[in-house]
Amino acid sequence: MKYPARWLPSRATRRLATVGLLALAAALISGHAALMLLAAPVLAALAAAPRGGGAAEVEAAGAVSTARCFEREEVGFTVTVTAAEPLEEIAFLIDLPAQVELVSGQARQTVVDTAHGQAHWVVRPMAWGRRPLGQVRIVCRGHGGAWETLLDAGSSVVEVFPRPPSVQARLVPPDLLRRIGEHTGRATGDGVEFGAVRPYLPGDRIRDVNWLVTGRRGELHINQRAAQRAADLVVMIDAFSQAGPPGATTIDASAHGAAALATAYLRTGDRAGLVVLGGMLRWLGPAPGERHFYQIAEMLLRVRYESEVIPDLDRIPRTALPPGSLVILFSPLLDKRVLGAIADLRERGFPLVVVDVLNCEPRVLPRSRSSELALRLWRLDRSALRSGLAATGIPVVSWDGDTDLDAAMSPVRRVPAVTGRRS
Repeated sequence: MKYPARWLPSRATRRLATVGLLALAAALISGHAALMLLAAPVLAALAAAPRGGGAAEVEAAGAVSTARCFEREEVGFTVTVTAAEPLEEIAFLIDLPAQVELVSGQARQTVVDTAHGQAHWVVRPMAWGRRPLGQVRIVCRGHGGAWETLLDAGSSVVEVFPRPPSVQARLVPPDLLRRIGEHTGRATGDGVEFGAVRPYLPGDRIRDVNWLVTGRRGELHINQRAAQRAADLVVMIDAFSQAGPPGATTIDASAHGAAALATAYLRTGDRAGLVVLGGMLRWLGPAPGERHFYQIAEMLLRVRYESEVIPDLDRIPRTALPPGSLVILFSPLLDKRVLGAIADLRERGFPLVVVDVLNCEPRVLPRSRSSELALRLWRLDRSALRSGLAATGIPVVSWDGDTDLDAAMSPVRRVPAVTGRRS
């Protein structure tokens, strides 16, 4: 790709121009023709030197080893410069943005006496999102001048997906799908978990006979096994509010948690979907497979979007929020619109678990009793909110984004059944 370059005189060219102009000025002031003869060759050499036209003969191109990666994965970044004629020097200087670390390769690299120069760096994006790997300043010197250009960072943007923490798909909705999966259902079937014992009926398999019960009761009894069923998971992210330090905000924790749960459930053969509450409602209906995970990850990159629109869950199609789906909501519980969405989900009969991702408290002024009292009242209000949700049958767990998500969700042994209208 060609980039606009501007011509800059080299140090030798500037010195030569200074000598020529001084000699010309001295000749004009003193009227000595000998000084004019001294200035003429110098000015003629400057006039013959290539200037802006040579910039079009220099091409720069940037390439990355991959267009997608996860956080803290290494990515190669290569910049190549091609000139029509050999240049004295080609210098590369990379300027890395925040949240991107340089793993290998000097920040400034130089090649000499070549028409084809190349610089290579290995960088590591530390935060998820669409991340430019940096801008590269390129200076080519030769032919009495220098050509300088800035490689556009847009050509080196990498989609960095959140790295999902380890978690297991333990929570399941009370009503599982009529599809084979890895969760033990309440109905009987061809699973591996023991379900019940019943009298023998014609057509039952002999290998299922429970000989202990048969010997005790004097008639054949067989073992029934619980059916292995699949589940639907819909992860919701509250994008209305954001709190916490940069890189460790509630949105960051929600994105990591959503990626972790989607990964865990998709690996067990379940279906996973995503709904973002913030501004225009965005959703991705539940579907199985690894390919669907990358669709969820791409949607997570667009989570940060501020708006004052009140979400209307009735606008979500049935395919995006199927009846009986297990809904896990990641929210700091700071916006009233999210509380309205929780109440709506409750009324529609969805089994719901709320993960409180708020990891910071309001600042307290030092030596201020009123500020400390306000903090205590804020804590009581938060505790009352969580208790109110728990009293309505909605489990609430706390997770700060850094600790083990599996341990944080372990107190919820099962999702309570919810009575209400089915959407």
